[in-house]
This record gives sequence, C-alpha cells and structure tokens, in this order.
Amino acid sequence: MSVPMTAKGIDPGLATIPFWRTVLVELRKAVGTRGPWIVLGVMALVWCGVGVVGLSVGVPASFGGLLSSFGLMTRIFVGVLAILLVTTEWGQRSVVTTFALEPRRERVILAKLSAALLLAVAFFAVMSVLATVITALRGGAFDDAARALRGDGVRTLFDVLMAFAIALAVLNTAGAMVTYLVLPEVIVPTLLFLGSLGSAADRPGGGLYGTLAPWVYPREALAGISEAAPGAQDWAQVLVCAVIWIGLPGVLGVYRVMTAEVK
Repeated sequence: MSVPMTAKGIDPGLATIPFWRTVLVELRKAVGTRGPWIVLGVMALVWCGVGVVGLSVGVPASFGGLLSSFGLMTRIFVGVLAILLVTTEWGQRSVVTTFALEPRRERVILAKLSAALLLAVAFFAVMSVLATVITALRGGAFDDAARALRGDGVRTLFDVLMAFAIALAVLNTAGAMVTYLVLPEVIVPTLLFLGSLGSAADRPGGGLYGTLAPWVYPREALAGISEAAPGAQDWAQVLVCAVIWIGLPGVLGVYRVMTAEVK
C-alpha cells in the first residue's frame, strides 16, 4: 500500500542568501581561475614598465600624464576581467549551479556588476597611488590632477560597464572580447573615417567623422571631459555614447540572461 505524498510548502520566512555574500562569491570567482590571474600578471608587468619609464625619463611627467599611461592598458584589462566574470560560467555550464544556489537571476547580475565595479575602483585607486608616488619622487606637477582623475575615472567606469554589458549580450568569452576590443575602437572609427574621405577636407572637423565621432566613438566622446571645464555638450556626448555602448547591449543582455534556458 502506497503512502500518499504531500507537497511541502515553501516557508516564506526562510532566510535568503545576503546580497553582500553573493558579491563576495563573485569577487572570488573573478580571481579564482587561471584566466584572470594571467590578465592580472600581464597588467602587473605593464604597470612595472610604466613605473620604470616614469622614474627614468629625463623630464618628469605630470600626474595626469602618468595616470593616463597607467590607465591606457588598465582599462582594457579591467574590461577583460568583467567579461570573464560574466561569460566563464556560461562557457563551462557552471551557471547551472549558480542559478540553483541563487534562483533570482537579477540578483546574480547585480552581484556580478557590483564585483566588476569594485575591481575597477580598486585598480583605479592603485594606479592613482602609483602615479602620485612617481610624480612626487620625480618632482612632477600636480596641477592637472583634478581633470586627470575626472577624465580617467569616467573612462575607466565607462569601459568596465561597456565590457560588462557586451558580455551579457554575447554570453561567450571569445565573442565578447572581440566585440569589446575591436568594434568600438577599430571598426567604428574606421567606418567613420572612410565615410569622411573627400568631404572632410573642406573644413576642420568636417565629414562623417567630425559629425558623428563625438557621439558614437567612445574615445572622442570621452575626450571632452578631460578638459579643465567640460561643458553641457561634452557630458551630453558621454550620455549618448553610454546609451549606445552600455544601455542597448545591457538591456539585450539582461533579457537574454533572464530568459535563457540553463542546461
């Protein structure tokens, strides 16, 4: 004789995993495999190279110049770490375990985003300290510190958010990296330049490149905020570029993650 089975109800008062603990787990994932450590090792070598050059050149560099030198490659590496944080689990199918432990996918996305932002802030703080120490040791100038911190800080934030959004949209490590490194920095300016041939010679900044690049090409869009006093148009260009490279792929990526069948 069989015993009737009864469904066990879910206790609404059952404690859930704290969000901060999920963030810590994602931070551990960000540096818990071989790939991120390779990225960190290469970034450390780049920092050492920049530091040696900064200490040995004849003319002392300013704080802003050193910070830009440190940030040029650091932004790329932090973006790569953000991509690996998102896509590695989907490539290895370990995302099944992640969503089993935390079924609320939106919390997982927010935890990964928080971890990526914390890493970006940490690396930006370290390279700012390095730039400060080298500038002080060489007797360099700090008069451009405010605009350098603003410009490089916003660019670092933009790059890590763009990498994270692209990773969500693609959900594949190789595809996300190629898209992040090639599409905004190579393909877009090349197409704009080719579209400007024959029309930009009539006036400075003319043609397709001069018209669209400040709104769709991240390097041009973010150049204005490094000035001493960026205006409303400079911030508007950053906002439009952010909508294109962060907002659109981010919305697509969140939709994909929330609706994807995990198996």
